[in-house]
Amino acid sequence: MHWLLLLSLVVGEPAPPDLLPGFLDAAKLMTFCQAEGPDARAGRALCMGYVVGAVDQLVAQQARREEGRRTICAPRNMTANDAVNAVIKYSRFAVTANGVGASSFVRFAMEETYRCPVRGIGR
Repeated sequence: MHWLLLLSLVVGEPAPPDLLPGFLDAAKLMTFCQAEGPDARAGRALCMGYVVGAVDQLVAQQARREEGRRTICAPRNMTANDAVNAVIKYSRFAVTANGVGASSFVRFAMEETYRCPVRGIGR
């Protein structure tokens, strides 16, 4: 969890709270997302399914928030591959994310990739 605190200091955002790792941690999710060899197809399919499920849950949570309180503003035409690519983009952080749940890592990647615009600046 220390990497999230360090990252939060760098990007100026508060670190997410410690969460239970769940079924997968961030590092294990990345082994599936970046699988190579004879089992690569199965690993990448598991990655896709996990990320899509996690993003669906995030989108549902975000829909219940007030407009100005959303933390993820993905485009309506975002695809499952876009979501997986957003997660893979931050894979370098997953290696040191001991104990960080994969769903928390997906949220982190989505919030970084699809930040909501800040309202009221320049008005």
